[in-house]
Amino acid sequence: MMESLAAKVVERLNRAESAAELRFCHDELARELRRCLAPEQMKQLAGDVVCVHEAILRRAFFLAERETMKRSVGIRPPAWCWYVMGSIGRCEPTIWTDQDHGILFDCPEEEEAACYEFIRHMAAVGVDMLHEAGYPYCSGYVMATNKRWAQSVRGWEQQLSSYLDSGWPNDIRFLLIAMDMRPLYGETELAEKARKALFAAVAKRPPLLARMGEHVQFPPVPLGWLGNVQTERWGPYSGAVHMKQSGYVQLTNALKWLACFAHVPTAGTAERRRALEANGVLTAPLSDAVCEALSVYYSIRLKYSTEAGDGREYVLWRALERTEQKQLKQAMRTAKRLQRFVARRVANIHA
Repeated sequence: MMESLAAKVVERLNRAESAAELRFCHDELARELRRCLAPEQMKQLAGDVVCVHEAILRRAFFLAERETMKRSVGIRPPAWCWYVMGSIGRCEPTIWTDQDHGILFDCPEEEEAACYEFIRHMAAVGVDMLHEAGYPYCSGYVMATNKRWAQSVRGWEQQLSSYLDSGWPNDIRFLLIAMDMRPLYGETELAEKARKALFAAVAKRPPLLARMGEHVQFPPVPLGWLGNVQTERWGPYSGAVHMKQSGYVQLTNALKWLACFAHVPTAGTAERRRALEANGVLTAPLSDAVCEALSVYYSIRLKYSTEAGDGREYVLWRALERTEQKQLKQAMRTAKRLQRFVARRVANIHA
């Protein structure tokens, strides 16, 4: 059923001519998923959700490009790529996800200023169109309308060099975000090369790699020594668990760091885990435990966040089924275990 829905939605998206049509397809995905959230379907659902999101974004990027060309703004670069990051970059988005994307372009140096005009206009059109289609603006401004994330290849390399050399906490945050960059529309090789170069550059700098490893120890997983889940104590989400901060982010960041440590420059979390197991960094039992934990986080996030709006990552602990509570506790233990695993690797770098 979901397979035919994804195919039907993607086919419709390929003919969409407005943000309203994109939003209709986004809403249709949410409506259908509310009826198909059986655990045994979760793997198929995950693939369909990624497929539909990618189709929406690609169509928005195409429409933004077409609009910019129609208005004859600046000069269209000979080569450019719109890439995604965050959960979509890692191929694990839920239904409602915010925007995380950027643009890389390559052109003759004398045309760079005019190409920036084209890119900035296209980015503004695309970002607003995605917002209308149900993708909130990124609160951290990780979008192509931010010059940090819309660069010529020359500018990107200069920017990256400064972050690699300084290694301040905000620079480390930038590097970790950029490690998820995955090309979605345009000259894909630009983003692929940029991500691989970033992984290689960090791996060549053990002190920076160690600082990044220390960074992924936070935030701590909200699970006490006695196995008690530490829910929000105050405010509108009292008694709730933040599903991203309760172990999911810790798992994805740890795998990202280990991928850099092991010279595995992939973008997807599942791909990273499989590669780390294949090259012996993760034992098969630990890899299986991480796979199961990620599946638990994804299924619970998907099940309890089918409605758009703020606070969708918060789930009341008492609203979870008993089986889900047990699975989530085990997933939290695995997240803490993987953080300790990274900490030991970091200690070896310092030694």
